[in-house]
Amino acid sequence: MPYRRLPNTDKSRIQALITAIEKSSFCMPDELAFSYKTVQRAKFFLPTYKQSLFHKDIGQSNKNEKGSTYSACKKKIKLYISHFIQVVQFCILRDEFSADILSYYGLEKYPRKVPSLQTDKDIIIWGEKIIKGEDQRVMKGETPILNPRIALVKIHYQKFLESQRNHAILSNKDERASEYIEELRREAHEIIVHIWDEVEQNFSDVNPPEERRKLAEEYGIKYVFRKGELKS
Repeated sequence: MPYRRLPNTDKSRIQALITAIEKSSFCMPDELAFSYKTVQRAKFFLPTYKQSLFHKDIGQSNKNEKGSTYSACKKKIKLYISHFIQVVQFCILRDEFSADILSYYGLEKYPRKVPSLQTDKDIIIWGEKIIKGEDQRVMKGETPILNPRIALVKIHYQKFLESQRNHAILSNKDERASEYIEELRREAHEIIVHIWDEVEQNFSDVNPPEERRKLAEEYGIKYVFRKGELKS
């Protein structure tokens, strides 16, 4: 015997609800195969479901757009921080500066290498350290690092902080939206199951089975034949 296949995508869930609601519009109340209460629940729920999916798509598009800006800013500031630290180290190797200047930047443990800049936290920590350290050195009248100048590092550091904050906000909003959509999907599933159960119960005495399925299909129920079964 064929079995009913419940919708498993947002598009198919919406279509199942629309089909049931439209069917209810052409039936007299005493002819409808599922209850008025269920009709009203479906009608109330459907616009919320569709609108939430629409806004989630817009939010995802916005997140992707902002994400590309965030990635570009992150790549740029990593480059500037890394180059600044390497220039400091090269200046020490050329005896232009004493190794003591490493303490200004918190680089005492990194006389020959650049610390990890893989995560946002790493970038924020080391960006702040070298900016603060270079400002302190210059205020004491010491020779500034010229290539790159700390002013350029500051510019790209601030751009990164702004893009990182925006990215975090959008990610949190997207996560909350995804959780809400999952709740709506569960509710859509529950409503559809309730409609289909009521419809099948209403036509349970109709024979033959082919006629019973045909009537149920008018309400959006989908029947699938198993392998080897033939639909009459």
